[in-house]
Amino acid sequence: MRTAVQALSSIHLVEANQLDVVARVPVITLRFLVEASTDSAEDDQALQASAAVRDAVEGVASTGRLTTLRRRGGKWLFVG
Repeated sequence: MRTAVQALSSIHLVEANQLDVVARVPVITLRFLVEASTDSAEDDQALQASAAVRDAVEGVASTGRLTTLRRRGGKWLFVG
């Protein structure tokens, strides 16, 4: 978790982090802000940030599926 938060906080503001274990698989959840821009640019920033976190975590643990979501109007929308 520390590696994921450190990697992300070096490029964006991390608002929250959580580590859950689902069916004996650890799941890292990070909520962060990207700079306000167009939706497309914000999505690109979020995807790049997610990839950076994955790269950092792969140095210390095995990783699985990566999901990036954005919040709009009280709903979580799939980005990548």
